[in-house]
Amino acid sequence: MKLKILILLFAMSFTTYAQENCKKFRTGKFQNIEKGIVKSTIERNDSIQCEYFADKEIKLEITWIDECTYKLKLVWGNDAFWNRRPKDMPTPDLIVQITKTNGNEYEQESKSEGEDFIYKSTLTKIE
Repeated sequence: MKLKILILLFAMSFTTYAQENCKKFRTGKFQNIEKGIVKSTIERNDSIQCEYFADKEIKLEITWIDECTYKLKLVWGNDAFWNRRPKDMPTPDLIVQITKTNGNEYEQESKSEGEDFIYKSTLTKIE
């Protein structure tokens, strides 16, 4: 019984620590890095996220679900974004979960609602 209580207390303290670390990534400027290559730059306030990749730009509305999870809904995309997408391709909302934090970096998993594919990436806070 004591072991179960100890494990429960440890798990609760880890969750609280992870959630406190997520707070510092709610706003700022970030780089999405894959295999050492900057794929996009992200600017985020508490309710809007703007992403810049190559000549494409998008604006997304953020709804925070909890301290480490948020939903992104496409609000706007420039012509370069829309010109490279099939016209009938939907733009589903994304659920993003911060899974690990380390200094000025965090790992995230993103999943489109209704899809099974999970996109994993590392973001670095640069401002």
